[in-house]
Amino acid sequence: MARGMSDTSRVTVFPLLHRWSELHNGPMGRCIVAYAESGEGGVDAVLGVVLRPDLVDGTPSLMDVAARHEPSGYGPKGPNAYGSWLACLGWSARVTPKRGQLNIPTASWELDVHQSVRNLQPQGTTAKSVYGHVNVHVGVFRLTDPALMAEAEGVLARTGLSVMEQLQPA
Repeated sequence: MARGMSDTSRVTVFPLLHRWSELHNGPMGRCIVAYAESGEGGVDAVLGVVLRPDLVDGTPSLMDVAARHEPSGYGPKGPNAYGSWLACLGWSARVTPKRGQLNIPTASWELDVHQSVRNLQPQGTTAKSVYGHVNVHVGVFRLTDPALMAEAEGVLARTGLSVMEQLQPA
């Protein structure tokens, strides 16, 4: 059973192409990801999939997505590399906004935590954090305000992609 965590902080919601290997073999796998920070000074990176039942394959395990990406700049394959890549994913989405992305200065949220990586170990540096984070928590993300949650669920529609490009065939 997943454990929960909640907080109020800045939230960035963005689309993620998570099945890029199928780019040339049919419709692309997309999902919606939310990134927030928690803990003193944002020590915890929080990334979660925003559920949308109409997206087939729209609820991937973010750790599995990271593993398929095979990040190479964060040390050997495994939880530290995958957690570091996910911290980069969220941080990068925030600092390089894209069309359709939702940036909320302050919002209350909840995460059903499916996996956590604690004490990230940056590789090749004396830094003590990865993109300002020491821990990464991934799972399913919900904004507690229903209006904001509806906006988050609509992120793919705001990217300019057609409905057929947004949805996976059943």
